[in-house]
Amino acid sequence: MLNWQTKLSVLPPRFMQLAIEQFRLSIARVRDLIAIHNSLKSQTTPAPDVSDILRAALVLTVSALDYYIHEVVTLGMLEIYRGQRSEPSAFSRFQVSLDGPRQERLIAISIGSWLENEIQQNYGSFFGQESRSISEVLPMIENLLTNKLNSNYWLEAEIRENLSYKSFQQPDKIAEAIRLISAKKLWEEVAGKLNKPAKDIKSQLSAIVDRRNKIAHEADIDPSYGIGSRWNIDENMVNDAVNFIEQLVENIHQVLEDIH
Repeated sequence: MLNWQTKLSVLPPRFMQLAIEQFRLSIARVRDLIAIHNSLKSQTTPAPDVSDILRAALVLTVSALDYYIHEVVTLGMLEIYRGQRSEPSAFSRFQVSLDGPRQERLIAISIGSWLENEIQQNYGSFFGQESRSISEVLPMIENLLTNKLNSNYWLEAEIRENLSYKSFQQPDKIAEAIRLISAKKLWEEVAGKLNKPAKDIKSQLSAIVDRRNKIAHEADIDPSYGIGSRWNIDENMVNDAVNFIEQLVENIHQVLEDIH
């Protein structure tokens, strides 16, 4: 029979893959927006200004990065909790409320009645009027306990609530978040993969995020000119930003997947 330590090694597939798959879908949406812009621009006179489609694409690109970091950290922390991933020191300092663990403790205290109820709900028809041997019952108990150990909805809710107030776009904030699931020095690792100095990577990312902020918070207005004047934007600029963010996230994910 499998022991609990063995059970932890045969848990469901790693959830962090879901984060990168969602990021790839988001980037595909961004490229669709750029394609729509290019198509409209080629079919119309210069009078209708379609450049705001590019601004939307740039904002969505940075949002895809932000969402990826939120998801990969959340899912990575759940992998650590399940024993699927090594635990960095920052993980143990992450604060959660005691409500979720309190419910787990109450179940542990009344484990007998909890098991009786769970067995009745899940295996009631198996027993009927017949007596069963302990060797027949133990796998059921083991299965119920394993499922309970793997049920960490309370922790996921706590992590999402904690991270929901934070933005992971600037390099320092991204590194801070990644430390919750990895002890590696993120930007040094990414720099090695991209064959670029870490400071150049962080500088390029910060410039993209700053432009995103101008669009999102300042309507991309250039105050040095008259009313309605906006900072210049074109498809080459946005494509460069999208390609950079895409390459960046793919390499961040490779760094995280190297740690198991």
